[in-house]
Amino acid sequence: MTVIRPLPSAALDAGRAALPPPGVLLALVSCAYALAQLLIGAPWTGLGWDEAVYASQYAGHAPPAPFSAPRARGVPLLVAPVVSVTDSVPVLRLYLVALSSLGLFAAFAVWLRVRDSRTVPLAALLFAGCWLSLFYGGQAMPNLYVALAAVAAAGAVVTGRAPVGLGAAFAVMSLMRPSDALVAAAVLGVAALAVPAWRRTRSLVAIAAGTAVGWGLWLAEAELAYGGMLRRLRDAGEHNATGWSFTLAEHARALDGPSLCRFGTDCGPVSPVALIWWLAIPAMVAAGLWAAWRERRPGPALLATACGVALALPYLFYVGYAAPRFLMPAYALLALPSADAVTALFRRRLGAALMSAGLLAHLALQGAYAYRMGHGHVAGRERLAQAAEHLRQQGVRPPCLIYGESGVQLGYLLGCESQGVIQRFAERQPARVRRALESGHQVVVVHAGVRPPGYVAGWPETDLPGRWKARFGHAIR
Repeated sequence: MTVIRPLPSAALDAGRAALPPPGVLLALVSCAYALAQLLIGAPWTGLGWDEAVYASQYAGHAPPAPFSAPRARGVPLLVAPVVSVTDSVPVLRLYLVALSSLGLFAAFAVWLRVRDSRTVPLAALLFAGCWLSLFYGGQAMPNLYVALAAVAAAGAVVTGRAPVGLGAAFAVMSLMRPSDALVAAAVLGVAALAVPAWRRTRSLVAIAAGTAVGWGLWLAEAELAYGGMLRRLRDAGEHNATGWSFTLAEHARALDGPSLCRFGTDCGPVSPVALIWWLAIPAMVAAGLWAAWRERRPGPALLATACGVALALPYLFYVGYAAPRFLMPAYALLALPSADAVTALFRRRLGAALMSAGLLAHLALQGAYAYRMGHGHVAGRERLAQAAEHLRQQGVRPPCLIYGESGVQLGYLLGCESQGVIQRFAERQPARVRRALESGHQVVVVHAGVRPPGYVAGWPETDLPGRWKARFGHAIR
């Protein structure tokens, strides 16, 4: 029988002395996170559909794309300082890489007040090493910032020292995804009431005030632009296919990509390797909770776990499709008890070897997924940029309207109004297209894999780079 003995205390002390302080380690993790994003090609990745919608809202060179009911204003506000002055996608990417790396440091630094140990930078490394964090760090999408804000908020509830920071974290969450902020507010608010050590009126006020920021803007916009709160909520539910559902299998199939299991996208079979990685998370969380319990400090780890699980549940049982990024807040919070498990097991000889191998395997596997996803998106979106440049050479200039597949991205790149199509064109000519034609604007219908509508059959057609085609509904001047 193998006996696992703890490492001698002298060896542990020597190992600890050889490492920089936790704050320095966390800064190094954040810098490595930025570097890793650059290595997988973040600055050279073109904009996706959602990103183009968000970026166009306050862009200086392009009109705002249609803003659907479930969207929130957090990401448009986040990118506004850049897109309002430049249309350069690489500049936007570099800005977001820097912002995500600083956000990683700021969010996990809060936990250094909870536990000033090297467990905190390890938790940041576990989360930053996920392919989702690497892939979305430089993208104009909300989920990473919800994740980082949730980590900071949970730590602030435990410490109770920074009510302004707690309110700011909830303001970020509610501006990015109001529904996620509501879930986190419920969990952290109950904890702030139920646990005597965390019971502070200022924490409850900060949670309520921060949550009100995003929800207030979302509800005001509902009244002004969407026909009222109830109608916007109904439209948002229809758009996101909400209702009691069970998408655990879909999320399992998407563990190694693609980024969205919807609109006919085949997510393929479950990867056994990715599934092992996924199943290791609850095992490590359980081990971390046990370690925290033995050290008589279970509260913070339990809070992070409860909040992480709560944020995952709606996407597993209430949203009718899978997107891996939906679970990023859960992964970020669960990294904290997982890091506790790694630290506890590292104190034993066999455990140190296993944890070292496991950490390297995690970083290698997730890094490979991130590189594959990033490389695939660079190639696909480069062809889209070439198509936009070809249209520009054909004389497409504002005022104009781009309608069709990837119409939102092309519209943003060309400075045109846009209306996107995913699976099929409308059977009848949309009112926006008709109004644009009547106003004398250039109207360009773009398509690749989707059959063009009958009402453009007589329009002049041209081939674009790749598999794209364009039809012009107004003479090019």
